[in-house]
Amino acid sequence: APVWLEEVLREGLGNRRVVDPGGKERGAGGTMGRIWGVMIHHTGNDNESVAVIRDGVQQPSGWLPGPLSQCLIKPDGTVHLIAVGPCNHAGGGNYADLTNGNGSSIGFECAYDGSGPWPQKQIISMRDATAAVLKKIGEKSDHVCGHKEYAKPAGRKVDPGNMDMNWFRGEVQKDLDGFVFPGEGLTTIPPVLPPTQPALTDRQLLEEILTQLLGLPIPGGGRGWPQLGNRSLVDGLAELLKDKA
Repeated sequence: APVWLEEVLREGLGNRRVVDPGGKERGAGGTMGRIWGVMIHHTGNDNESVAVIRDGVQQPSGWLPGPLSQCLIKPDGTVHLIAVGPCNHAGGGNYADLTNGNGSSIGFECAYDGSGPWPQKQIISMRDATAAVLKKIGEKSDHVCGHKEYAKPAGRKVDPGNMDMNWFRGEVQKDLDGFVFPGEGLTTIPPVLPPTQPALTDRQLLEEILTQLLGLPIPGGGRGWPQLGNRSLVDGLAELLKDKA
């Protein structure tokens, strides 16, 4: 089982990843084979709960036991990790060389009603989570498909609705290629530079040199450096040379 999902999603999503209690041990039975990639779904309900995806749902054909996917991605962009074992998300079908969706793909159910614009936060998390999985298994964006592309006979499923899967694959590939999406890159804070000092005139520069040579004014008049016994630099050097002579 891809027990690495928890860490991989943490790295790709940060605090958008939420681990459901028991999710790291949960599955619908059996074992996962080699992970082909990611399959995207929608639930038909913007407010879909983790409990339904975890436990199962009543369908016209009968009760479909959970878990119904490895993750539920909500409109606010949170990605709930519900299971790491096989999940009842794909059913019969094929896409490219994927023929066992339940046992060989990671299912992302998205809480979306099937029409209208997708929430931006949800789309971004779908993209980031998909890219994180593909990076882990060493595949490109051709290893992500929609349920509507996989399910057979064709037309049996329409999810994810209102989404061009070629466009979505393109966004995932940009992510894999290191593209920084507008508004999502790290903000570089320019360094705080010290205030620029005005350039000294020739006279000011000479006065500065003279002050350094003579030292600061001393109490009682005269000029000199306290460290040199109130002598100037020249007098202090002369005294030093005298002592060595």
